Formats: sequence, C-alpha cells, structure tokens
Amino acid sequence: MTSTWYVCLTKPRREAHAVLKLREQGYDTYLPRLTLWARHKGAWQKREQIMFPRYLFLCCTRPGQGLAPIRNTPGVTGLVRFGLEPSTIDAVTLDAIRALERQQAQNPDTQASPFQVGAQVALADGPLKGLTGIVSRVARERVIVLLRLLGGEQPVTVAVDQLVAAGDGA
Repeated sequence: MTSTWYVCLTKPRREAHAVLKLREQGYDTYLPRLTLWARHKGAWQKREQIMFPRYLFLCCTRPGQGLAPIRNTPGVTGLVRFGLEPSTIDAVTLDAIRALERQQAQNPDTQASPFQVGAQVALADGPLKGLTGIVSRVARERVIVLLRLLGGEQPVTVAVDQLVAAGDGA
C-alpha cells in the first residue's frame, strides 16, 4: 500500500518550523531544497534554498491519523485544496523531485562564479554602474566583461560582487 502525500502551504519563511512541528505530531514530511547562487548583502554566495517556497509535502504515518490537526500547526497555513478535497501529489512526481534534489546534492555546482562565459550582465556598482556587457572570462573573484566603450568592445575586469544578470536590475 502506498502512502498518500498531501501538499501543505506554510506561512512565509516558516517551512522548517512547520516541518519540525508536523514531525512532532507524527506526520512524515518532505521539504525539497537546492543549493543555488544568490546575491546576499551585495555579495554572491552559494545558499541552500527551498525548492518550492511556502510549500512542503506530508503524509500520515499512523493508521487513522487525520488531517484536521494540520491547520492548527504552528508555521502552517493549511493544506492546499481544490474545492473541498486536499491536493495530493502522485508518487512519480514526488520521486522525480527527490531524484532532482539527490542529483544536485551529488553533483553540486562547482562553478567558482555565478556567471558563465557568454552571459549578459549589468554592472550594479562602481563607476560603470548601469552599463551592460558580455562575460568573456571568469575567475573566482573577478570577471572580464566586454563593454561597448569608446567606439568598440573593451575588456573590463570587475569584481563578481559588482555584477548582476542583465535584466535583474542594479
């Protein structure tokens, strides 16, 4: 017999607390996570992030265990519902999410920089703030960007923290 997994909506940034409280009540929970590059306080860092912010998956572990206590659990807003029926996620989809999470954990992004050669970037800081260009070389803390200056493309070396992906704003 396969367990039914339900989709649970949590309060903003309270997913980990909701998981803890649901486990204390005897529910099995799953909160998928990924490690991604993120800009934090002006610097690019690899950070563990929740794959689906505000959502987690849970299933009952005991026979006869009800869903009613979930809505009163700290950190939980309630179950996702379609009409009166709680939303479920099928085993195939859940296995695919787990496989993706496992694959990313086993093969972490080993890039030294959040930018790749050929990516369009914008300068978010410094005297050239607002200009856009194309990444031509990447090192751990510096990136060479081709900027259209003085009638041609000029290579300019900038710190990784001074860049954002073009279109993300400065």
